[in-house]
Amino acid sequence: MKTTKMKKISVMVLAMMIVFAMFAGCARDAVDEQGGDTGTVTEVVKVAALNGPTGMAMVKLMDQTDKYEVSTFQAPTDVTGKIISGEVDVAAVPSNLAAVLYNKTEGKVVAVSPIAMGVLHILGNNAGVSEVAELAGKTIVASGQGGTPEYVLQKVLEHAGLTIYEDVQIEWLANHAEVNTKLQTQAGTIAMIPEPFVSTALSTGNAAVSEVFDMNSLWEEATGQGLPMGVLVAQKAFVEEREADLKVLLNDLADSVAFVNEASDEAAAFVAEKGFIGKPEIAKAAIPNCHIVLYMGEDGSELGATILKTFNQTLFEMAPASVGGKLPGEDLYYVGK
Repeated sequence: MKTTKMKKISVMVLAMMIVFAMFAGCARDAVDEQGGDTGTVTEVVKVAALNGPTGMAMVKLMDQTDKYEVSTFQAPTDVTGKIISGEVDVAAVPSNLAAVLYNKTEGKVVAVSPIAMGVLHILGNNAGVSEVAELAGKTIVASGQGGTPEYVLQKVLEHAGLTIYEDVQIEWLANHAEVNTKLQTQAGTIAMIPEPFVSTALSTGNAAVSEVFDMNSLWEEATGQGLPMGVLVAQKAFVEEREADLKVLLNDLADSVAFVNEASDEAAAFVAEKGFIGKPEIAKAAIPNCHIVLYMGEDGSELGATILKTFNQTLFEMAPASVGGKLPGEDLYYVGK
């Protein structure tokens, strides 16, 4: 059965995430033992974070004002200009935006690591669908036209032998909240939404609403790699000229990632307090499905680079404009020591 296969893949992905988290911890300890990181920075690092899973990894950095100036933004377009102008040193952005920024700045941006893996799911309100092929003739409501969600859905449908906008129609709404409202109120609705909206939708007590597909597992089936939804990017000048500061940042970020992934009451309260998710109880339910990661060290960053390369290649083949019109060069991908 397809569902059994998907469950097995989900378990494998979870196991991989645990290994990656352990690896990140080992890499951080190795830096400390070598004495290469004093825990201080030469000057405050300016950080931009998106309000959602892509930026949640940074919650513990927000109180370290002696080292970091963290600003949060609602939309990727709010961050793009600040990266291009050099107003920020590092930023958490949607994964395809790393390639777009690289092309726009003629190689002045580096993708340091995926920071949030797949968060997309398809839910249904008494939808009567259990296989991707059964989406033929159906309409999916979603938000994010022209962005990563559209391309992920297109690839998943292609892998199942379906063509987006021909076999399956998409109704694009203004935002995820509108999608959730329609999902809750209209029987038969099939909706694609990310965390934390998934946890919000499933916490309403509406027994008719349930998860239909984990898009992250389906992407992995289609491409052979995990689905990176968010990436940490940095100014190339920052990476080259402030390497010690970058190491301090990555060590502190690894601590923050580990703290958030505990999904403890303290972590959930902290995520809610910083405005990434409205309520602690929703945060606690959503955190495990946000797949927050950090790939550190040479082996870890090489794996992160491989995931991003597969992602960019896949999007480029479907819609070159989604990665800025051309594939980025190898120097987009950071490989740490």
